[in-house]
Amino acid sequence: MLSIKGDNNNCDMMKNLILVFGFLFASSAIVTAQAECAAIEPPNGLNKLAAFSIFQSNFKNKDYPLALEYGRWILCTKPETIEGFPGFELSRQLDRFTTIYQEFAKEQTDPSIKATYLDSALMVFDIKLELYADDQEQVYKTQQQKGRFYLENNSIVADAVTKAYEEFQLMFDLDSEKTTTTARGYYVENLIRNYINKKETAKAQEIINEASKYATGGLVEKLNEFQKDLFETPEDVIAYYQPILEQEPKNVEALKALEGAYEDQDNQTELTSVRRKLHEIQPTYESAKALAETEKSNARYAEAIKLYKEALKMAKTKTEKKQTNLNIADGYINQGDIKTADKFVDAAIKIDPNYGRAYIAKATIYNTAITNCIADRKLEAKDRMVYWLVIDYLNMAKSKDPSVANTVNSQLGSYQAVTPTGEDKFLRLGNLKDGQKVKIDGSVAPCYAWINKTTTVR
Repeated sequence: MLSIKGDNNNCDMMKNLILVFGFLFASSAIVTAQAECAAIEPPNGLNKLAAFSIFQSNFKNKDYPLALEYGRWILCTKPETIEGFPGFELSRQLDRFTTIYQEFAKEQTDPSIKATYLDSALMVFDIKLELYADDQEQVYKTQQQKGRFYLENNSIVADAVTKAYEEFQLMFDLDSEKTTTTARGYYVENLIRNYINKKETAKAQEIINEASKYATGGLVEKLNEFQKDLFETPEDVIAYYQPILEQEPKNVEALKALEGAYEDQDNQTELTSVRRKLHEIQPTYESAKALAETEKSNARYAEAIKLYKEALKMAKTKTEKKQTNLNIADGYINQGDIKTADKFVDAAIKIDPNYGRAYIAKATIYNTAITNCIADRKLEAKDRMVYWLVIDYLNMAKSKDPSVANTVNSQLGSYQAVTPTGEDKFLRLGNLKDGQKVKIDGSVAPCYAWINKTTTVR
């Protein structure tokens, strides 16, 4: 394919491109081109503004032969501006020329003529890529257009499908996030499928790993399916990536792949080791959280809490912050430190007052407080009052966050069954009346002093 510069001295390089004008349409608008780029001025003595206006008008009216007659000088000289037309964009006009040549091709029955027009369109893409080599947005757009062009014309252009995938790869290399999210993953899917079909496992895995950072919705499922196609078993993944890791101990892609394989195997020892290496190499919110969850599953709560606190420092969104606070609280609950746990639950609620899971956690903490207080004695009527507080927080959970209603409803009955009876309220609790406010603090029992919350008799 020719590479054409933007100055008039190089117009002779357009010989192959302009030769296509030699094919006459029924309309006499297309004139045979000369060996040199003679169309450096508008036709018929028109000024540039007038010629451009005729070009634009005929393009919009789909009179492509006439549009080309009056626009040929634009393709040859590639002006950045046209005096009197402040909205002129050269890149847009070049896109129009690719359309013109494709439309010419559609009208042809002779395969060789059709191919010549399509080749001209491809040359325009190359002109654009060279002109805007420093403009990432234009380069990306042109690579996208060129890739789609190859697929649309794969029956005529030689090796079109292969060339299309090459353009998609260039897009991905230039902006992996945009390529992943554009067209609901169309380009990424095609890339990966191509590499899988060609048995280029390493390249397919590279795309999957990078795209996974940005994939959402259905694309996540697609990537998981591709991963299964790539490696049928976790053992296949390990066999492929373990040698890579031995050669490159800090290879993040290999570590992430092994992380997934060991998770599938439920190999907690290796999973912990891999996640620890990932966190050492690239400490992120995600790596700290993943390692914390592994430590938690292994009942190493102190280490889990430490890592969750690291994650909290790196958390950026409210969702990340509230969830991490709740994870820290859960760690302290498992350690038996419910007072500290309560503080982190409060922090989560402060971030999101409608966070249902946090209110359920509060209920769990106060239920645990009861268990702790009666560890060396029987449950008394005064202890049963604390269950009112537990129920308060469960009701708050589902009123503020309906998504947790089923969880709450499954728990309410068991707590309601152990609240003070009518006899308890009259004889043992000083004749408490329904609706009366009572304080859950040291006055109930010293072990409840830290709670210091008010509930309602019912």
